[in-house]
Amino acid sequence: MKIALIGPRGAGKSKISRKLSKKTEKLLLSTDQLVCYEAGGRTVKEIVEQEGWESFRNREYELLKKLHKMDNIIIDCGGGILFDIDPITKEEIESQRKIQLLKNNTFVIYVLRDLEWLLNKDLKNSQRPDLNSQKNYVDILKKRLPIYEKHANYILDMRNKEIEEAIEELIKLPQINFY
Repeated sequence: MKIALIGPRGAGKSKISRKLSKKTEKLLLSTDQLVCYEAGGRTVKEIVEQEGWESFRNREYELLKKLHKMDNIIIDCGGGILFDIDPITKEEIESQRKIQLLKNNTFVIYVLRDLEWLLNKDLKNSQRPDLNSQKNYVDILKKRLPIYEKHANYILDMRNKEIEEAIEELIKLPQINFY
């Protein structure tokens, strides 16, 4: 079984994934890192600046097709993994093709954080594209948060919870066999 952590940028998916991988000795793969690797070492920001969001989302889809063939891994998903760009309107839309790949033989965990917590987190990172150039971050979150919840097999509520507590909660889930 594969495990995938989804949720918005800055929710803590990478930290949780790393600690979960170390504790369970499962291979951890980051969609953003692998897309960058396959793009010749360019950063997400560089890919988006040079090719646009639509190309980046297509790269994610091609990567998910490869990860779909693997088993017994933890996938740290980028914040936009459940989304595509409509080729006509250029608006962000729910990606049925990526969701179908993710949900097939993958236990999807949504890392839930409060909107206020996410907005107060410093998301300035030179390696990440500026979400404000695409759309107001609050609007993006309001649209994405219900979609993360809709497609999750499990909601990991990180409000008032430390990462170590979250790891223990996940390890105890009867739906996942880590060992």
